[in-house]
Amino acid sequence: MIKKIKFYTFTLCLLFSVGCSADSSEDSNDIEDVKNKLIEILPEEIDLLSIQKTDMQGFFEVNFEGIEPLYVSSDGNYLVSGDIYLITKEGLVNKSEARRDYQRKTLISNLDKKELITFEPKELIHNVFVFTDVDCGYCRQFHNQIDAYLELGIRVNYLAYPRAGVGSESFRKISSAWCDDDPNYSLTLLKQGKDIEIKPCPDNPVEKHFKLGNALGVQGTPSIITDEGKMIPGYLPPQDLLNILST
Repeated sequence: MIKKIKFYTFTLCLLFSVGCSADSSEDSNDIEDVKNKLIEILPEEIDLLSIQKTDMQGFFEVNFEGIEPLYVSSDGNYLVSGDIYLITKEGLVNKSEARRDYQRKTLISNLDKKELITFEPKELIHNVFVFTDVDCGYCRQFHNQIDAYLELGIRVNYLAYPRAGVGSESFRKISSAWCDDDPNYSLTLLKQGKDIEIKPCPDNPVEKHFKLGNALGVQGTPSIITDEGKMIPGYLPPQDLLNILST
C-alpha cells in the first residue's frame, strides 16, 4: 500500500538568513532517506533527477524530469510547491526564479549549436534562443520581423516546439524544415503559411527540443530565453525585446 505523504502548496515562503547548517554527512544521510521515501510514493512515470541542499534550513530541493522543482522537508513528510523568497533589507529576492534561470542557462549552453536554426546579424550584440511553432500566429509575427531583430544586433536561435505535440502535423512540418538542405529558407516558408515537402528525417532534433522546452517550463510559443537563462514568454516587437536585453 502506498504510504500517504502530506502535500502543502505555498505561493510564498519567507526566509530569514540564519547561520545554522547540518554537517555534510548528516545531509547525505537525510537526502538518501528522503530519496527512498519519495521513490516509494511517486508514480513510475515521474523521473526523480536529483535532491540537493537549499538555503532554507530543514528543506531540500527535488528536481524531476519535465516539471518544476519541489521542496521536501528533511524528514520526508512534507512537499512544498511554489516559489521561495528570501527577505533582505532591499526587499524580497525570488530564490526559485534565480534557480530556474541558472538551470535554463546551463541546459541552453549545453545545446549542440548545429541542431539550431540560427539567423545571424551582421553585428552581434545580443543572443536569444526562441522556442517556436510554425502554426503559431505570434511565432509568424515574430519571424515576419526577423530582419528587424537582426538589424538591432539580435541573433535568433530557433528551437522547435510544436505545441500540438510529438507526431502531430505541426511536428512533421517543422521536422521537415530542420531536415531540409536549407533549413532557414524552409522555416521561413512555413512561417509564411506556405507548403514545403514533408520529409522528416530520423535524426532531427525536434522531439529533443520539445522535451527540453517542457523541462525549461515553456508553456506557449514563442518563448524567448536569454544567454543568462531568463525566460521571456510571448511575442515582443524588436525594439521592446532590445530594451529588455539591454537592461
